[in-house]
Amino acid sequence: MSLLKRLTRGSDNLDTPEEALIPLLQYLPKQVWEPCPGRGVLTHALIRHNICVIETPTDFMVREWPNIMCEAIVTNPPFSLKAKFIARCAELGRPWALLLPVTTLGVRACQRHLHDAEIIFLPKRIDFTGKKAPWFAVAWFTFGLNIGKQLNFAEPG
Repeated sequence: MSLLKRLTRGSDNLDTPEEALIPLLQYLPKQVWEPCPGRGVLTHALIRHNICVIETPTDFMVREWPNIMCEAIVTNPPFSLKAKFIARCAELGRPWALLLPVTTLGVRACQRHLHDAEIIFLPKRIDFTGKKAPWFAVAWFTFGLNIGKQLNFAEPG
């Protein structure tokens, strides 16, 4: 069993609705790496928007950068591992976009890797469960995508 599977909880395995992706699309390169595809919902949304997606079935915490043309990491990582994912992205030193709870800003283990991050706050809470009761606000925490400002607020669409 991979490290990722051992460390995540059931509530970490939620699909990413396409509406969460829309504010990020204009900043994404044409080829991205999705290291936590789950059931592929985010991957299929990216593909529908003409972005080539590389998925890797191996553990992101130990996986090297894919040997194929890939310009950024884009994923909705397990929220319980947010600090580990941010640190791993920083270690890889490539552009990235992670969909994370807004409360990530208050987590000390995350803060040390977010000094140069650019954040896109979504216009509303995302319903990951389909129960019409979103639990918390999320945002795209990004690095290297040249968004232009550290804090960005997406318009309702």
